[in-house]
Amino acid sequence: MNQSVEQMKKSSSPVPSRWSRWCQHVKPTTYRRHFGASERMALHDVIKAAEHGHRGEIRLVVEAKLPLSLILDRISPRQRAIGWFSDLRVWDTQGNTGILLYLLLAEHTLEIVADRGIAGKVPQQEWDAVSRQLQQDLAAGSVQAGISQAVKRLGELLAQHFPIAVGEINPNELSNEPVILV
Repeated sequence: MNQSVEQMKKSSSPVPSRWSRWCQHVKPTTYRRHFGASERMALHDVIKAAEHGHRGEIRLVVEAKLPLSLILDRISPRQRAIGWFSDLRVWDTQGNTGILLYLLLAEHTLEIVADRGIAGKVPQQEWDAVSRQLQQDLAAGSVQAGISQAVKRLGELLAQHFPIAVGEINPNELSNEPVILV
């Protein structure tokens, strides 16, 4: 990605002023080149592969910028991620084992939202490690590889805590298609 992604971080700070946020979101986006049809298909395949061997589901949402109405309403990246978590019904899995990986490129933030089944089993330092590695990969310009590695790691966490028993069938409860809005 471009140099501004070097500041990609896990969102936890308060929402900046409306004006400064608006300025971040009106800049032209340069991210399209990272999310063409072949890159989207590759991410789909990574998600599909990462969901084998466990009872969890993974969704990926990448937004270049927020709609102006959400900026004016002071919606934080975390709130936006939780909104996507709900809209995509990531919470609606049989074992409450859905995970959403959300990137808001304009604000250089990422969020991992985990349903209660998996959130209660994975220590915070594990989530932080996934976030930290993805931040480093994005800062180094390894967009596809970084996102792919993060998705694979989330799959490993699910496999560790919710493995499939021999002979058990794991239905694909949610779409593997990434939501890319760039």
